[in-house]
Amino acid sequence: MSEKRLNNTIFLMYLVTDNYCRAHNISAREFLSLDKKYDILNYVAECPDIFDSMTNDEMVEEIEQYVS
Repeated sequence: MSEKRLNNTIFLMYLVTDNYCRAHNISAREFLSLDKKYDILNYVAECPDIFDSMTNDEMVEEIEQYVS
């Protein structure tokens, strides 16, 4: 993975975390607990191109579907 792609993936992981926390009014620590259970950030890392084209709300919806 190129450095540019890696940086973009990390940024997307940050956006997903931030958007999900705001949408559900939870802390980053609570999100990380969910991540530990569902491996959310790995999911984002596996398909960053999909998340790259999503709006903030779409990112939250995608994660909600993934964890349900």
